[in-house]
Amino acid sequence: MDILKRGMRIGNDLRLLRRFWFILENIASCGFREFVNACFPEKKNALFKDLFRKARSADPAARPARLRETLETLGPAFVKLGQVLSTRPDIVGETYAAELKKLTEHVTPFKFSEVQKIIEKETGRSVESIFQELDPVPLAAASIGQVHRGILRENGASVVVKVRRPGVVETIRQDLEILKIIALRMEQYGGWPARHKPVQIVEEFSHQLLRELDYMTEASNMTRFAADCAKNKQIKVPKVWFEYTASGVMTMEFIQGESAAKIQQEPASREKYDLKKIAENGVRSLLDQIFVAGFFHADPHPGNILILPDNRICFIDFGMMGRLGTAERRTFLRTLGCMLENDIPGMVDQALKMTVSSHFQGSRAALERDAADLVDANLNLPLERLSLARILNDLLQMLNRYSLALRPELYLMFKALMTIEHLGKDFDPQLKIVDMVRPFLFRVKVRELSPRRLAGSFLADIGDHLELIRKLPEKIGSSLCKLESGELSFRIEHHRLNDMEETLYITGERIARSLLLSALFVGSALIMAAKIPPLWYDIPLPGLCGVLISGVLSVYALWRNHRQRERFLHERAARKLEEELQRRKY
Repeated sequence: MDILKRGMRIGNDLRLLRRFWFILENIASCGFREFVNACFPEKKNALFKDLFRKARSADPAARPARLRETLETLGPAFVKLGQVLSTRPDIVGETYAAELKKLTEHVTPFKFSEVQKIIEKETGRSVESIFQELDPVPLAAASIGQVHRGILRENGASVVVKVRRPGVVETIRQDLEILKIIALRMEQYGGWPARHKPVQIVEEFSHQLLRELDYMTEASNMTRFAADCAKNKQIKVPKVWFEYTASGVMTMEFIQGESAAKIQQEPASREKYDLKKIAENGVRSLLDQIFVAGFFHADPHPGNILILPDNRICFIDFGMMGRLGTAERRTFLRTLGCMLENDIPGMVDQALKMTVSSHFQGSRAALERDAADLVDANLNLPLERLSLARILNDLLQMLNRYSLALRPELYLMFKALMTIEHLGKDFDPQLKIVDMVRPFLFRVKVRELSPRRLAGSFLADIGDHLELIRKLPEKIGSSLCKLESGELSFRIEHHRLNDMEETLYITGERIARSLLLSALFVGSALIMAAKIPPLWYDIPLPGLCGVLISGVLSVYALWRNHRQRERFLHERAARKLEEELQRRKY
């Protein structure tokens, strides 16, 4: 049971231990006994033996559905994780990804009395003083919270109030700790799970989910999102009443509209709107969010998008937002640009920058060949048949074949682009999303050569350099004072001088040894030639002994030289290692 006591002190928390065991039982009974078996070798323990004895094997065809059912049973953290994995067929496979897209949350609403208590606790005011009306029947209930419609007392504004479910924060934090342990074991297990850096993925997922639990964070996201979209008249963002918003409660404007999910399912609703215009505006808005603002709605599924009567779009639920730096956006756009220009080497170079590591399994030639196949399979299609989602999915599959994992911060962007394109294509099958990306590619090239940007960068560097020059006399004076007081010391490193000294010493020793052996052999040969007595079978004994001794010593010298060389190489390697450690220390 060592794994249960390590890392998160799981063995000291009985409730956490029970939850951990419940999760293990569900994973094993889902038919993934071999996964638990590989990740938890402690199965020799009696408890693990009992677990595997109770676990049932699942038909491979039934596994995806069983996994979905298990995640729904395990609660909000696992449902959210399943929803994220549904967009990663490169990790879980097409069959599992398709099944995980069906994930739903069957949650019973909690009592209205609890809603009132939470609102009063979070805001510090009574429900009657805030709301003229507050509907006790929720508009929707989810695993994290539920939504009630109300009317503000101060101005009669129609609002919706999101109230966080009691105890959900503790439950999710508990599950995230367990997920980290499982991810750690997956990395230790090796194979394809370790290749995708599960610990890093879980950490990124945990960060996003914990932010989603805090409604103040969501309210802040809505405010920034509204500022970014202020110039786009086709996008509506609900107003937030911060005076009635806290960590567990959020009050925002009620928006009258139909969800995109409802419009998808009801033909009568589709006839009310200009779906082609809505699809174009929605996709263009998300592209602006990603490539211009670097701050985007990371979960734009149909249930989180409302369509207003005048064909405007209203994004809701800002708990999961993505952020991309300038470098990440530029790299992704350059990858697409090289792909559209059929620049295969450039595409591969940029794609490798989007991965966790540029060390891949296989050859560069094979990677470029597969990249060329990807381009040929997608870009030779008619423009209206081009799919950015398919291109991104094929790119993920290609990277996966070479043991490359996408950077975690790019997962949300890929997910958002795939989701919005599927919705856009449903509203307008002729939507040309790849064509809509081209202006952003051009904008990146123009921005890099923009005189204003170059001048700004130059002036920024000049400012840094002037500041450095201004502080230079002070720095020099401080260094001289430290030198005078003995506080400053210099460390001079020399490399390979010791090796040269030892090489010269060993070489001189070997030459001297060779000269002595040569003199002994030549002298002994002269004695034998001169027939100097005493003789043995007409052979001078002093000369014979000298030749034999020189021969034995020569063999011994060769053996010693070999051993000396091996010892020298070993000591040099150890010395280099020590020097490297010292260098890193300083």
